Amino acid sequence: MTTVMNISNKAVYGPNGESVAQLMTRLSNINWFSALGKQSRQGETEKAIHEFTRFFNIDEYEIRWIMKEQLSAFLEGMKLEESPLWSQLQNIPDKIKDKAAEVGRLDALLHLADEVPANIFHYCFDGVFRELGEYGTSMVETAVCFMMYIGGLACAWEMIADIEGWETNPFLPLIDVLEHGHWPLGLIGKQFYVI
Repeated sequence: MTTVMNISNKAVYGPNGESVAQLMTRLSNINWFSALGKQSRQGETEKAIHEFTRFFNIDEYEIRWIMKEQLSAFLEGMKLEESPLWSQLQNIPDKIKDKAAEVGRLDALLHLADEVPANIFHYCFDGVFRELGEYGTSMVETAVCFMMYIGGLACAWEMIADIEGWETNPFLPLIDVLEHGHWPLGLIGKQFYVI
């Protein structure tokens, strides 16, 4: 296991430095993709997905579980512009950056943007490769980048979660899904796909 970076310095990361460090510890302890293609912990996983989408006022959809054999075709056909969720998610990094700059934490955010994805890559690569290596390099890269994106956004949001209006980190339920060994693929049309 990769050593977790020391990011709990409150002088640098603000009042939530310790929370960010705890989230990184969670990410470092995930058994990545351990339940991929299985409906293990289905109820808990679906509850976490609903909690995530509810934050964005999206609640009219069906959760659809897919198998590993369906993943490649799903990713090839996935169009983010068909996701009612993506239209809201794509602006979040800029909003976090603006808020961090406003409260004097832009340097801390930039440090997180460098460190967190690199650490997540090291945490998740072996599990991703173990489960998806047979489907090729592109599939492994897509999965790893997805995990870095989710983890990065979760940590960045957590860094400013002490600020009014930012107290609820919507990405924490997705971390729950990852801890359950699944990959929340996203909302396309009226279906949220998960494997």
